[in-house]
Amino acid sequence: MEPTAVSEGMRRLTMGLLMLSHIQLAAFIIGALTIGVGAEFLGLILSRFRARLDRLAYGVAFFAVLVYSTGAVLAIMFVWLIAELWPPFWFTVMRINLWPMALEGITFALTIAFLFPYWYLWRHLGKLKGVHLALGVAAVAVVHLQQAMIDVMAGYMLTPTPPENLLRVFLNPTAIPLDVHRTVGNISFAGFVIGAYAAIRTLRARDPDKRAFYDWLGGFALVIGLGFLFLQPAVGLFYLEEIRWHSPGAFNSMMRGPHSKAFLGQSFLLSLIFFLALLYLAKQTKGLKHPGAAWLRILLVVNALGGLLLIQPYVIGPSQYTLWVRWVNPIGSMQPYKYLALAAQSLTTIAAVLIYLGGRLRALRLERIGQANRGAQAALIALGVLASLMMLLMGYIRESARQPFLIWEQVRIDNPQLFPTRPPPRPPRSEPPPGPGDGAAR
Repeated sequence: MEPTAVSEGMRRLTMGLLMLSHIQLAAFIIGALTIGVGAEFLGLILSRFRARLDRLAYGVAFFAVLVYSTGAVLAIMFVWLIAELWPPFWFTVMRINLWPMALEGITFALTIAFLFPYWYLWRHLGKLKGVHLALGVAAVAVVHLQQAMIDVMAGYMLTPTPPENLLRVFLNPTAIPLDVHRTVGNISFAGFVIGAYAAIRTLRARDPDKRAFYDWLGGFALVIGLGFLFLQPAVGLFYLEEIRWHSPGAFNSMMRGPHSKAFLGQSFLLSLIFFLALLYLAKQTKGLKHPGAAWLRILLVVNALGGLLLIQPYVIGPSQYTLWVRWVNPIGSMQPYKYLALAAQSLTTIAAVLIYLGGRLRALRLERIGQANRGAQAALIALGVLASLMMLLMGYIRESARQPFLIWEQVRIDNPQLFPTRPPPRPPRSEPPPGPGDGAAR
């Protein structure tokens, strides 16, 4: 079981590019399919918008079928390459996670069994709406279960448990928090990408009906993306706390060590997403001549100031332990300043969404839908790009936190022959390692 003669740097580069590409496709399919099936169900309740919601669900199903095979091929390539490049590690992690991976294989087959009929039988089951919707719900359920099984393995690699205890392997400390974090993130990410696609189609459309549909779709998708993005900080903090308790060294690497600046980059992308989303809402609401549009200018300024505060570094240097300047930025600490900045950005964006929805309802009554603002569409396209970059950076931070280990504190990258037995003892709950609110470097 000797690894293939490939340099360590080339191995990491190959696996990183392959896996991040797969994650982008898989995350979009899971999130978009959830949005599409939800839209079809919503169409049963809101008959006035059923045509538009069904059109959205049909387009999402078509795209999911189109790219699912590509994502599956990338996943198979990943399994093959990691077995070739790190065979001892792959044997170890598969020996421990055999049953989660067996269930993942079953859900892979079930996804094909439900997803493809969901799209191909769309018109044939036109009068049997309940049967068709049941196929969609089943497809959504199995893709989420498939992701959950993969997250069991990913969580185990960061927070390992006694490998002989199958229940502890399934319920390792970060498996469920990671899965919840990824589920919320997938839906938000898919919403922003669908919005970017709708903006491109809006700018290119010449037919008024098509322009009106894609203009509506862009706003609908943005509201979904923002709605789930609001949940991300709370879900992410829950995930970080589990890493902090069970793998404090990995936590310190992310929050204070060489990867702390990546977290600062993540804050920058999040701030920019909030600002551009509010800019889109302001421009669209102004085009609808809504009386609340004037308030959006004030909200935009407050949002921008919150973003500037959120991206302030706590120290000048690669980490808290290696400073370029012996000076600590007082407003760069997490508590209370960055919490206040995040609250300001979230609340101003929520207020803008409410004003925007009021303007949309007023425009529907006055039949002014379809007068899309070009600047707003450009902001929507940029949001799709930023959401994709944030997804990539998030994956990089999570995977890099384990370095220099493949399985935390058990199998090293430079010595993969070591097989895990039991994880090291964890710190007691009464004496946690320093956390985000303790003046950690950001």
